[in-house]
Order: sequence, then structure tokens, then C-alpha cells
Amino acid sequence: MTDRYVLVDTDAGVDDALALLTIAQHAGAEIVGVGTVFGNCTERQAARNALTVLSVAGMRDVPVCVGQSRPGPPPATSSPHGLDGLGDRGYRPPPGVGPAPESAVDQLLRVAQDRPGAVDLLCLGPLANIAAAVTRDPRILTRFRSVTIMGGMGPVSRREVEAAEQPQFLEKGDTNTNHDPVAARVVAAAPGQITWVGMSVTGRLRLAWADLVARSAVGKTATFVRDITEDYHRYCTGTYRSEDPIYTAHDSVAAAVMLDPTVMLSATDAQPRVYHDEDGRAAVWGVSPVRGPAHRFVTDLDYRSIGARITATLDADPPGSDPTG
Repeated sequence: MTDRYVLVDTDAGVDDALALLTIAQHAGAEIVGVGTVFGNCTERQAARNALTVLSVAGMRDVPVCVGQSRPGPPPATSSPHGLDGLGDRGYRPPPGVGPAPESAVDQLLRVAQDRPGAVDLLCLGPLANIAAAVTRDPRILTRFRSVTIMGGMGPVSRREVEAAEQPQFLEKGDTNTNHDPVAARVVAAAPGQITWVGMSVTGRLRLAWADLVARSAVGKTATFVRDITEDYHRYCTGTYRSEDPIYTAHDSVAAAVMLDPTVMLSATDAQPRVYHDEDGRAAVWGVSPVRGPAHRFVTDLDYRSIGARITATLDADPPGSDPTG
């Protein structure tokens, strides 16, 4: 029985791939569409990546729509996700499979109009597509059952606590917002049932690389995830200063919150606001008192439950899967 109809907006990098697989593995979820945006790679490469990941999950009929391009020059530093966003391992969609003709923004508007209150929107990349849709229909986000955003840094009142408990927290930054702070500002002012799953909570789940390697010895899904995460896990291990090799799953954490809100142990209502630090990097923080639409900011999660969901995803080998290399 389907209990979640999900529209995913993504820049289709390594952790986005695991998030898509996590949703696909959930028995009660149906992905009704995917929109792609720049971020970990270009929006067109992200579409190819999404089609590749969906084929690994045995899903060939999900429309993948290309969205907004980057408004400025690409970042000066290379992405830990590789040039192609999937670790440069040569994965590609099956022959004859390509993006749908509809744009990602038009897809957002259409789904919200055709199925009001029935679809959950999961945002895993920069918010350019979402902002473009909000600009055309300021109340569009109220027409989704829920909106979950992998982004932000949490409530600003917890800034010093998080910085002390996670020394790399501020250094890592709010990547999705930093790619397009103008779009984040538009979405921050929009009404709707909007939940920000920020770096303050997603970065706390650190998965053992050795466990993924062991699981890849017996499963096609885990093998695919291991392959695309090979370089990314080294980046994660260094960034989080871990003694043992790890990888992170920021987007899968957000997906788990969307699929099962009971994994939220605590959250607070606040007003999203885009701030820039002394180096010019942008981040969304939740501020109080609220003057305008209140959004929810997650502050703690049931990481054991989320970890178990990811493990189940890695161990699942759906019929018809095609990890094309």
C-alpha cells in the first residue's frame, strides 16, 4: 500500500543517490517525479545521474526533468562527488533512457496543481527550482503534503553548542544554500509545512566505510554505493577528522525524516534567514522571534532508526535493477 507519493528535487551527487535508493526501498513510497538542479554537477548531468540511480533501483518509468542552471560561474574548487557527481566511476543510464521534456519547474507546478495535499516534496540540492516555482506561484509549497529541505544549519540559538560539539560544523557549512543564497532567501519567505533538516543534524550520522565494503561483497545495491562513494568517503573521513574511515549520508537523513517524521526527537519553529559569514559563505539559520512564515528546524533525530533504514537500503537488490557501468 502506497502511503507516500514523493517528488524529489536533487543535484544528484553521491549522497543524493543513496537518498533516492532509500526512498525507492521504502515499501510505502512511490517516487512520482525527479527534478534536477546544478550543485554537485550540472543540472543535465544530474538528470543522467538520477536516471542511472533509478535504474539501479529497478525503476524505469519515473519522469526525470531538467531544472535550473547555475546563475554564476562554477565553484573554484572541485567537488568531492567527482566531475560527474557520481564519483567518476563511469556509471550512466541504460541505453535509450533520457530526461522527460517537461522542465523541473513546470513539473513542480503541475504536481502541486494536480495533486494538492497528496505529495511530499523532498529538496536535496540548491533551491533554484523551488524558488522559481515560488516566484510563479507564491503559495505553491502549501499545496504539498510536506516539504523537507536538506539544508540550513539549525536554530541560530544553538550555534555555539553545535560548534563546540562538532568542531567541523561551521567549517563544513551549508553547501546547498551557499550554491544559491538568492534562491534560499525566496524559499525561506514562503509559507507551507516546511522542515529544514540541517547540517547540524545530518552530519551527526557517520557510517562505517568497512561496513559498506563488507555489504558490497554480497549485494548489487551496496556494490554500486561503494563504487560511487570510494573517493567521497576519503573526503568525509578527513572533513570530520575521524580516526576510522567513514562516509556521511546527509540526504538520506533528510529522506528518512520525510518518510517517517517520528524519527524527529526534537524540533523548533523558527524563521529561516540567510546569513553570510566573513568569508562570504551563505547559510540558512532559524531565528526567533518569528516575523513571517514559521518553518520547522530539526534539532535531534533517532539515528539508530535512520541507520537501520540505510542498512536495509544497502541490502536490498530490487528485481530489474541495472547498475550500468
